Amino acid sequence: MRGARLISAGIYASLAVSALSLVLGRSSGGAGEDQAAQDWTAWLLGQPFGQWLVGLIGVAVIGTGLAFARKAWRGDVTRHLTLPPDKRDWIVSLGRVGFVARGVVFVLIGGFLILAAFYSNSSEARGIGGALQSLQQPYGWALLALTATGLFAFGLFGLVQAYYRHIDAPDLDDAKAAAAHMEP
Repeated sequence: MRGARLISAGIYASLAVSALSLVLGRSSGGAGEDQAAQDWTAWLLGQPFGQWLVGLIGVAVIGTGLAFARKAWRGDVTRHLTLPPDKRDWIVSLGRVGFVARGVVFVLIGGFLILAAFYSNSSEARGIGGALQSLQQPYGWALLALTATGLFAFGLFGLVQAYYRHIDAPDLDDAKAAAAHMEP
C-alpha cells in the first residue's frame, strides 16, 4: 500500500511538472497520451453500441471526478491515515486541494469522451495532457497553474499517505484458521 502511494505521488508530481511546462509555454501537451486515448476510443466506437459505450464511460469518468471533488469538499481525505495532531490541519488542506485538482482533470477527460461519443469522432478524446492543454484559453493559464498546483499538492499528499497510512497487520490466529480450512 505504501509503495503504491509512493508511485502515485511520483505520477502526480510529474503531471504537475507537465502542467507547469504548459503554463510556461515549454510544452505542447501530451500528444502520445491523446493518441492512445483516441486509438482506444476509435476501437470502441467501431463496436456495436460503441457511441453509447464511449458516452457511458465519459459519464463514469465525470462521476469519478465529481466524487473526488465531493471528497475534497467533505474533507474526509485522511480516513485511513494516522496523523499527529499538530500536522492534521495542513495535511487535510493539502489533500483537499489535491482531490479538487484530480477531480477537475477527470471531469475534463470525461467531457471529451462524451464529445467523442456525441460526434462519433475519436479525435475529440483527450488524455491527461490534452485535458490540461484544453485549459489554455484566454486567462486559462491561471486555471492551468491552479490545476498544476493542485496536482503537485496531490503528489505531496501521496507521500503523506505513504508515510502515515494505517495498515492493520493480519491476525495470525485468523490466518491459521483459514489455512486449516483449506487443507484436504
